[in-house]
Amino acid sequence: MSYRDLWLSPAPNVSNIIEGQSPKVSIFGVPFDATSTYRSGSRFAPNAIRDAFLNVEVYFRDLDVDLEKVCIEDLGNLKQTSSVQNMVVAVQRVTEELRQMSKVPAIIGGEHTLTYASYSAIRGASLVVFDAHLDLRDEFADLRLSHATYLRRLLEEDDSIDAVVIGARAASKEEWEFAEQRKVKIIPPQDLSLEEYVRKVKSSISQRSVYVSVDLDVVDPAFAPGVGNPEPGGLTSRELLAVLTALRGCSILGFDVVELDPLTDTGSSAALAAKVLALLIALASR
Repeated sequence: MSYRDLWLSPAPNVSNIIEGQSPKVSIFGVPFDATSTYRSGSRFAPNAIRDAFLNVEVYFRDLDVDLEKVCIEDLGNLKQTSSVQNMVVAVQRVTEELRQMSKVPAIIGGEHTLTYASYSAIRGASLVVFDAHLDLRDEFADLRLSHATYLRRLLEEDDSIDAVVIGARAASKEEWEFAEQRKVKIIPPQDLSLEEYVRKVKSSISQRSVYVSVDLDVVDPAFAPGVGNPEPGGLTSRELLAVLTALRGCSILGFDVVELDPLTDTGSSAALAAKVLALLIALASR
């Protein structure tokens, strides 16, 4: 090992290389927000999440997992593009390659269109989405594939997908009707105790293998104001972390954290994104 390898790295970088261990989780960023229709800026999110990750605690007492002792590799960011098609190809192929290497892809966006590509590379798992919106529009802003339509495209291509959308509370009438027709399981924010809400989420996931996608706007803007499309009436940050923790026992084949907008953030949203990333790594590494 050279001194360059020992002490120099592209910053920010959240790799945690442990001698004698091979990384199970591989992080890569997708600096893409070309289809954002309200507040753009999520292309800057991958590095903002990394900065916050380096400053949050990563020992999870409930899981007894300490990420300081977990081998993690950070592959950096994909080449920036404004082409949806180029982004989709890149994300899908990198995700497929990581799965072939028996690694868990941990993707930091970027906006939600990337989930169309990453989930397409995995399939066969329940798609567990945390999102304020259903993202089931047929078309939005003259685009057939965007952050507002990606889930509809996935369901049209494969009607066997077991999709669960947690925290959804905002959609067009057509989207609600499409969701009912396709039997998408939707769990909106509800006036339940946290324990009851967690039980309801767990009972809705029918497969042990899952792909998890966390759109930060699932959380109320009071807790995460720096997102691409804030929507009042969401989960608290505590509720989000509790529901994610309840996924212990599931086999997490891949996951993403999307829609952070550092340009409108106070730092609180990035901190939450980093904590979500750390928690999902802890769950995937168990």
